Amino acid sequence: MCEISAHKPIESSSRRLKIWEVNGGWHCSIVGTCLTVRELRALANKLKLEITPGVSRDYQLHGFFSKQGENSELPAKLMNKLLDKKHAVSIRKLRAAKSDKELDDYWTAAKEAGDIPGPYWAILSHPKATTNLSERMFADVHMLSHLVGASNRADIRRLNELEEQMMVLEEDLSNQKKHYQNRLCAKEQEKAGLREKLSNIRRSSVTLPKSVTTAKKDKPKDIGLANEIVHLRAQATQNATVISNQREQIASLSQLVQTLREENQSFESALPRKCPAGTANFPIDLDGRRLLYVGGRKQTVHQLKNLVEEWNGQLLYHDGGMEKSLGELAPAVIKADAVVFPMDCVSHSAVNKIKRLCRQSMKPYIPLRSTGVASFVAGLQSSIDGLSEAGPN
Repeated sequence: MCEISAHKPIESSSRRLKIWEVNGGWHCSIVGTCLTVRELRALANKLKLEITPGVSRDYQLHGFFSKQGENSELPAKLMNKLLDKKHAVSIRKLRAAKSDKELDDYWTAAKEAGDIPGPYWAILSHPKATTNLSERMFADVHMLSHLVGASNRADIRRLNELEEQMMVLEEDLSNQKKHYQNRLCAKEQEKAGLREKLSNIRRSSVTLPKSVTTAKKDKPKDIGLANEIVHLRAQATQNATVISNQREQIASLSQLVQTLREENQSFESALPRKCPAGTANFPIDLDGRRLLYVGGRKQTVHQLKNLVEEWNGQLLYHDGGMEKSLGELAPAVIKADAVVFPMDCVSHSAVNKIKRLCRQSMKPYIPLRSTGVASFVAGLQSSIDGLSEAGPN
């Protein structure tokens, strides 16, 4: 565990602290909480660090940058620049804070909202932060790290289970598609046979002399033939209805399979790839904005949160009234810079309330075609101009 040393705010200046001016006891928690593993790897590539084989690379990088934060050399300067850029929203919100109580209130609200990294760095580097508040924040982050570790392991297990379920579902859909295609072929053949039989019956009926048909029209044989024709026609109509329904079901299943494949492919392509040295690979730069995602599926929300964080943003979530009250939408919209919701998985009452709240607060809302990752990415890309005009809170 990192040790805590005495910390006093800078008395002679109102400027924010650099990372090497923050007490060394907090460097470990700053590096582990406020920077991601991907960002540390990018910094290591830029500095051309040599990694010792046989020891976890990420562990070595964490220890290196925690130690380098104590001096004002190039690694610490690069870290400080990245921290200020990444958490600019929180820094800007605290710029006007004049007392320790204001900082304490902001930290309490951030914890309740689950927004830890930005406020943690913004307060630790604030000239008005006191030793007591900084130590309490460190204690909060230390305990949260244990809870998050256990939660991440559970999320990984759940993700593996979902991937296995998806494979089973795709196989079941493929088998059902083959089954219905076989049944459709059989029905088509049966329908063709019935049509041929009906055509033969009609031809035989037409070729009989009028006198014969008139003389025999009341005989039981002719009555039976007419009944058979009526029955065949009714059966042909019924079969046509069944075939039409089966075609619609096959089309629906095919569309579901295609949607699952597109979502899987878009998730793989949307995940951030390894960046070359000194570069950032964000398909969308949200510049610290908060997006409120309403409705959708909970298992998809975890993937979307990871993407938004990699795109320099934050994703808030409301289930659209399934478990949370719609009354909680108003404070959630206030915290957000924009609202997104999938049209295929959200209630009409939630959509109406979102639109009304967004119009009142003059914030953009983005309806998505579906709950998939591809739809989410496409919706953000098509609305990026509107997000830029709105700007972060």
